[in-house]
Amino acid sequence: IIKTQWPHYQGIWSFGSTLDQVILVVRNPRWAIPSFHNILSEVDYAQDWLSVFEHIDDVFTKRAPLPNWIKWRDLKLDEELDLWAWHIDYYMEDGQQYWDDLDYERVGESPFQFRTEDMKPWPKDFHCIYDIDCMPKEVISYEKLRNYETGPNELRKIANTFRGKKAMTVLSNEAVDCVWFETFLKADARQNDDRDETSLERTQYGLTNAQTQKIVDKLYNMKNKYSQSQFSNMTAATALVEIFDEYIVELEEELAVLNVNPAPTPVPNPNYHDELVSWYAALAGGSRYEISKVQNMRGYWPLVKDLYNNTVG
Repeated sequence: IIKTQWPHYQGIWSFGSTLDQVILVVRNPRWAIPSFHNILSEVDYAQDWLSVFEHIDDVFTKRAPLPNWIKWRDLKLDEELDLWAWHIDYYMEDGQQYWDDLDYERVGESPFQFRTEDMKPWPKDFHCIYDIDCMPKEVISYEKLRNYETGPNELRKIANTFRGKKAMTVLSNEAVDCVWFETFLKADARQNDDRDETSLERTQYGLTNAQTQKIVDKLYNMKNKYSQSQFSNMTAATALVEIFDEYIVELEEELAVLNVNPAPTPVPNPNYHDELVSWYAALAGGSRYEISKVQNMRGYWPLVKDLYNNTVG
């Protein structure tokens, strides 16, 4: 079993064609996005593997400074929400590739951009053609997997996908409960909750009314999409719709509280977005496709140099 964030830009396809099925784990974007930002903060916003590895022992130790969360949220929330949805679509639609072939980082940064709806049908990622069947055999709720009452049953769903596989021995359904509780209570590996001892509570990492509404709208869009007749015979789609319904209830409750007690409205600043872009560029080391970097990539530069015509002297 291998965990991967692929095709998100922080994920890698490290397993070639050694696997043969997918289990899709879904988390509420309301909490998945700030949790992702915490990891970025813990690795000092590094963009390459070697730099990330220098901070690997800091992961799951401390939430980001609140001012950094607010800036990053205001700059990146829309994009990360799209990526959250596209991640699900990628697997549910067997490898829909939302990034350009030459955008090897899969970040949609200049000179590239992510594909849009009017460009559909999108091409299929070659990994889902040659390496693995990308359609999920099961969909797991992250929240249910970590819940005392529902966790064992979610783990049982994972175990059942392995039953009958060649050269694999799977514990009985009765033993799964024991495995879940022993693992959850006694596992040595660090996890999200370890940040509680060193940081602000996760509820302090809030959203504006408009941002919360955007997440609600995205959840409704995803629910409506996977409720369509073309997905009616897919158990994975049915599971997703049930999960989206739970997320919608949670977010609408949060939105109701925000509407009664809205966050203070900041003083209008027409330069705010540009200031955020400059702030993040300084923090994360600039664009992943800086011309000076790309020009030194002998096999790659000839393929993309025309895209830089407006900026190359």
